[in-house]
Amino acid sequence: MKTCRHLLSATILAAAALAATAAPAIAQQADASAEQALPTVVIHAGKLLATPGKPPLEKQTILVRGNRIVEIRPGFVDPATIGGDARLVDLSDKFVLPGMMDVHMHLSGLQDMDLTMQSVTIPDTEVVLHSARQMRRMLERGFTTVRDVGNNGNGFSLRRAIDKGQIPGPRLYLSGDIIARTSGHGADPVVLPEVAHAIHQGENGCDGVESCRRRVRLEVGYGADLIKIVTSGGARDDTGEADSPVQFTAEELDAIFEAARQLKRPVAAHAHSIAGINEALKRGAHTIEHGAYYDKESVRLFKEKGAILVPTASVADYGMRMMQSFRNRMTPEDWKRAMQTSEWMRGTPGRAWRDGIKLATGTDMGVSARETSLLELKLFVASGVPTNETIKAATMNGAEAIGVQDKLGQIRPDFLADIIAVSGDPIADIDALEKVRFVMKDGVVYRAEPSQIASLKDLFFPAKDGELAE
Repeated sequence: MKTCRHLLSATILAAAALAATAAPAIAQQADASAEQALPTVVIHAGKLLATPGKPPLEKQTILVRGNRIVEIRPGFVDPATIGGDARLVDLSDKFVLPGMMDVHMHLSGLQDMDLTMQSVTIPDTEVVLHSARQMRRMLERGFTTVRDVGNNGNGFSLRRAIDKGQIPGPRLYLSGDIIARTSGHGADPVVLPEVAHAIHQGENGCDGVESCRRRVRLEVGYGADLIKIVTSGGARDDTGEADSPVQFTAEELDAIFEAARQLKRPVAAHAHSIAGINEALKRGAHTIEHGAYYDKESVRLFKEKGAILVPTASVADYGMRMMQSFRNRMTPEDWKRAMQTSEWMRGTPGRAWRDGIKLATGTDMGVSARETSLLELKLFVASGVPTNETIKAATMNGAEAIGVQDKLGQIRPDFLADIIAVSGDPIADIDALEKVRFVMKDGVVYRAEPSQIASLKDLFFPAKDGELAE
């Protein structure tokens, strides 16, 4: 009897082991069958910029199934030869390229309102609603991915709503709150001290090793995809000049970077001063935001570390155009400094490109009814960056800045289907990027020509409660 029990136990264990071994294979077969059941989207591209930085290809066909690109074929493939429920998207007279990216935004700021007034008159919930509206506009303009590098936490709710398909918008990568020292740039109040105390503004700074390490862990706990730190003052501050010292102690910086590495989060460093840039690069900052006053040592470190510069020329351009309204609140010294820094920052993309620094495009702008992300690309070109390199900065390099270069930034098999199309040739004229005619993100269509809407209806973003409106 004992032998029978042992034999039965051995049989059960063997069956369980066999089932465990077979389960992944069965799951893979089920996934493959489900993918095969999805309709194939057949995209005819008149010109295809599959790999930004390289010449575009003529007359190509992109096959998309589900949320991924499955194949690229030369010529215009007849959908009837694909079999199944194939859908044609005729972009044979369009220029097709990967979805663009803005890798430096602030979703918690209303660009069209003074930040001081916003902080005491506009509730966060209203800011989120403004952000949701602008995210839809950005997506329809061809920006399928956004990295936010400093928000009050409401961006996490926005990200969840977009990821769940509840609202349309680019995919979001978020840092949460900026990590700065107490009273440093990013933690300094924008209102009077007594008002700041009443509304608990300016209390998010960190001081000392344990304080700074804890801030990193808290932001990751809230859901941060990256860590944003501040190593120098801002463009209008006397702590943001070329020779300004770092705003953290060496020990505090080491603690921040060590904690970020342990939690596998890249670090983006706001830095204008030479010391702020170089100390962040030495410790492994993945991106430098602004980077106005880099030097030869910075160039060496950028290349050695494989770091990326996000010059944010648009916020400098915006500042110069809007500075007059701030003049009565600035000292003559601050006015002069802000104008000089802004003018210098507008030329940073061209200087950095000539120095061989890898660039990505980001605006440093908040939520605005005006288009600002395309302005950054135009300012790149105006400062001397070739158009093909500018588009690469807004696609491939943007994906690398975020850390998703293995699935975004190019049009190639097994990459996510983020595909846009424009009228005209943006390599010949960057303004062609204003003429977006087709937008697909993650295999879902958000914009198409009127003649294509009927055939793609069930591939469009759900219009109501997860289902298409009749």
